[in-house]
Amino acid sequence: MKLPDKNSIYVISIPLTASRSFIYCNHRPLLQSHAPLITKVETKAVNIATKGWNKLASSKLTVNVKIVEWTRKLLATIPYEENCLRSFPNKQAMIREINEESLHLVKPLEKDSHGFVHQSDIKQLNIPDSQLKPIPLYHAKQQSPSKILTELTHFRTDNYKKHKNGAILCAIGIPLTLPFALVPVVPNVPGFYLAYRLYCHIKALLGINHLDYLLENNASHIRFVELPQIDEAYGNTEEEEILLTPEIIDLLVTKLSLENHVKDDLTKALMQTRKQLKKEKEKKDQEAQKHLD
Repeated sequence: MKLPDKNSIYVISIPLTASRSFIYCNHRPLLQSHAPLITKVETKAVNIATKGWNKLASSKLTVNVKIVEWTRKLLATIPYEENCLRSFPNKQAMIREINEESLHLVKPLEKDSHGFVHQSDIKQLNIPDSQLKPIPLYHAKQQSPSKILTELTHFRTDNYKKHKNGAILCAIGIPLTLPFALVPVVPNVPGFYLAYRLYCHIKALLGINHLDYLLENNASHIRFVELPQIDEAYGNTEEEEILLTPEIIDLLVTKLSLENHVKDDLTKALMQTRKQLKKEKEKKDQEAQKHLD
């Protein structure tokens, strides 16, 4: 099967275990000139922050090396589910593909849109929902659509309150770090970190909002598509607790032309899943031992 277009919007579900998945939304809008203002501001802010982080990470000063090491350890503890949610764009900023019979509605907005339009422009152009093509969700053959839908629903219900509370706490904590800014040598790391976490929590909440939209009307905005390339990467993997391996991650990244940051997110998801399963096993063993005693 032809690989998904990297410049379109699609969702992909990658099995971590027999019951858990890493779900990622690829979203690279073609219509940057017509992107909502908030998207343009966010992109600019992220680029500035990335340059600042890269400068800090490349510094040879002992204090900066320690700061980077400490920060990376903290980032590694962030649940992989958050990365999944953050990959879903703001509902108004996402792009949608429309049917051919409605292409004439897009021409006044963007002649070279190739049938893609921002969600924020759909009402302005009077495009009915029936003319929006469902967003493809690519998955392995072993994953049933109902199973993936259940997991997406859990993503929403299990994480909304956590990210809402996290955003509030970060917003309260940022002003408390201002005294660190008075220290001339050391950057205000706590303040920067809390600001970053506030941004992440808000992005996750926007992702949840997008999920709500995709799951409404019996998930009519989603079209499930089996992608053989995923199954090929797993090969003849037997039904084990953990299906994903570092080798499979490398194969998936190559076969599906995934971005480097997705590889990092998958690696983190694998490490966290292993640790979680180990804890669950130890807990079961302890409970079994209590019954024996």
